[in-house]
Amino acid sequence: MRKRMTWEDMKKEYPDEWLLIVDFESDNSGHIIAGIVERHSKEKDDVYRLPALNRSTAFRYTGESDFAGLRSHAEKRDVI
Repeated sequence: MRKRMTWEDMKKEYPDEWLLIVDFESDNSGHIIAGIVERHSKEKDDVYRLPALNRSTAFRYTGESDFAGLRSHAEKRDVI
């Protein structure tokens, strides 16, 4: 079973990697506070594979980037 981690712990555990985070908490600005890392990789395509449906997910990069495009995305879903 994967453990719940803070964002700071995720950055230390998975430096310069793309993360798919589930069961996440975010602050009012949309920054991840904590969650469970479901997938991680140096290659973003490995992480962007279709996540489980009806599950809240967040995509984040733990390193510094000069890329101007999408570096993070979070989507909350109501699970019935």
